Amino acid sequence: MAELPTQVRQIRDFFFKQALALSPERDFLHQPGLIPDQTLFRLEDLRRHLNNPFLDLDYVQVVDRGQLVDLRAARCFKVVQRRQIEFANLAVIQQHLENGAACLLEGIDILEPQVNLLMATLDRARTCTFSNAVVFFSQRGNEAYRGHLDTDDVLAIQLGGSKKWRLHRRQAPRRVDIVELSDATMGPVETELVMNAGDALYVRSGTPHRVETVGDYSLHLSIDLCDRTVSVETALTALLKRYDRDSVAPYSAPGAALEKVVALSRTEEFKGEIEAAQLEHKAKCEEFRRVLGGNHVSFFDPLIAGQPRQ
Repeated sequence: MAELPTQVRQIRDFFFKQALALSPERDFLHQPGLIPDQTLFRLEDLRRHLNNPFLDLDYVQVVDRGQLVDLRAARCFKVVQRRQIEFANLAVIQQHLENGAACLLEGIDILEPQVNLLMATLDRARTCTFSNAVVFFSQRGNEAYRGHLDTDDVLAIQLGGSKKWRLHRRQAPRRVDIVELSDATMGPVETELVMNAGDALYVRSGTPHRVETVGDYSLHLSIDLCDRTVSVETALTALLKRYDRDSVAPYSAPGAALEKVVALSRTEEFKGEIEAAQLEHKAKCEEFRRVLGGNHVSFFDPLIAGQPRQ
């Protein structure tokens, strides 16, 4: 196996050796200067991707004065041989950025091979994690998100500029009412810290937080360490299919049906079905990383180098 690039290895070691070893009563871990002079992703890279006329606008969000911008006005097309070729009117994004807007760019692991390598490395930490990477750019007084909490653990890398994080006491797990949180619903403040370029921050799921750009701008990479174990919805769907084939008799009490479902969930056959689904999903996640790792066209390389193809 090839040796990991230095900065990917530094982030991996921070996550595996420090973040995952964090004591249960701790909700976060801040590591200043983990990767000074980072080259993982820079403002130049954000500019390069946003300057691509073929930019997929579904991967971009622009927030201007607290309002999500409708980017449909930036969708243009030309007709080529009776086909519509879509491209982006980048002046729309430029105008909002000049107005102080924030923006985020999804799909960084698809665009940047080194980020995909980092995601593949972090995914090995748990049974079935499929990480997602988003780049946030913000300017003073305008953030992409307000107070919220994440349902998965988050690893943030400050890429440029500075950002203040206000972290509140961790709350019990839930899947609703997690965004647009008021000060009251966020609960007591645990700490405030400022992230500077090269800093890393690990935040456990369910920890409410609010951020503030304290310099002219902030650029950070947010890695959602998404739990992709078999969901309760998937498990219940599979369980109900089993119940359809082996149910209680008509006129039984509701409690009897529930007891039957619970009994079916404890059978070795059902446990095996869920385990197989888990392995299949994990294999698909790993295949996705492998595809991205080799997702380039090398056909022209020898022609450009002046060597004939064999």
